[in-house]
Amino acid sequence: MTDTFIEAIPQFEPISEEISFSRKKSTGNASYAYHRHDGCEVYLFLSGNIRLYIEQSCFSPVTGSLVLLNSNEMHRIQCIDDTPYERIVINLKRSYINELSPSDVSLEDCFYARPCGSGNLRVLSSEALQEFLSLYRGLEASAAPDCYGHTVARNAYASLLLLFLNKQFQAAPVVCKNTMPAYIIGTMQYIDSHLDEPLRLSVLAKHFHISEGYLSAQFKHHTGLTLRSYLLDRKINVAKQLLREGADVTDACYRAGFNDYANFIRSFKKATGVSPGKFR
Repeated sequence: MTDTFIEAIPQFEPISEEISFSRKKSTGNASYAYHRHDGCEVYLFLSGNIRLYIEQSCFSPVTGSLVLLNSNEMHRIQCIDDTPYERIVINLKRSYINELSPSDVSLEDCFYARPCGSGNLRVLSSEALQEFLSLYRGLEASAAPDCYGHTVARNAYASLLLLFLNKQFQAAPVVCKNTMPAYIIGTMQYIDSHLDEPLRLSVLAKHFHISEGYLSAQFKHHTGLTLRSYLLDRKINVAKQLLREGADVTDACYRAGFNDYANFIRSFKKATGVSPGKFR
C-alpha cells in the first residue's frame, strides 16, 4: 500500500457560514460516505434505522442520541432500510463558537476537550431532549426574515445551545455497544501507529491472522473505504497538523509518511480543496 496513486478518501465538506442548521426527514437511502468538516457538527438522532460511524466506532443510535463532532473526526451514516430517518444537524465554525465564548467559559470544550473519536455520544433524557428541541426552535425562529434583531437572537440561542451541550457532555459518556469488528478496529489502529512505514496488505493480514482477501473485503464492507484510502487519509491528516504547527510543505510531506512529493501535493489538494502551501 504505497502512495503512488491517488485514492478516493473521506470527503471534505467546508462550512461556509458561521452557523447553519436543518431538521431533515428522509425516506429511502440517505446514507453518505465518511467525511469531515472544517468546523464542528451537532447531530441529534430522532428516528430511523441507521448505523452511525465515527472514526473506529459503529453505533446503532436510539431516539435522543446526541453526537458532537469536531473538524478532525470522520463520520458517516448507513441506512439499514427505508424506515423514515429524521435528524437535526447543526454546523458551526470554530471561530464562531469562540466569539460566543465568554472569558470564563470555553464553549468549544464539548467538541475538542476529549480524544479524537472518543466520548462523542450522549443519550438525552426525555426532559433534556425537550430542552434541546425548544432551544432549536428558537434558533430556527431567529432565521425568519421578519425576526426583529435576528442576529442578536441567533447568537443568543446559539450560546444557550452550546451551554446546554457543554453541560450534557460534562456527564460521564454513555457506554454504547461498538459493533465495529475488533480486527477492523485493530487494523485502523495499526495503520495509525505505522504511518511512516511501508505498510502492505500481507503484513496486516499476517498480523491479524486472516487472509489478505478477507481483510481487504471486510475493511471495505465495514468502513466504505479501501485500506489504501484509509492510509492516505491518515497521512494527509498528519500533514495538516504539521502544517498548522508551522512545518514547511516538504517537511510535512515526508514526516507524514509520503515518499512522492508530487503525489502528496495532488492528494492533499484533492482531499482538502487547497494546496498544502495555501493551507499552511
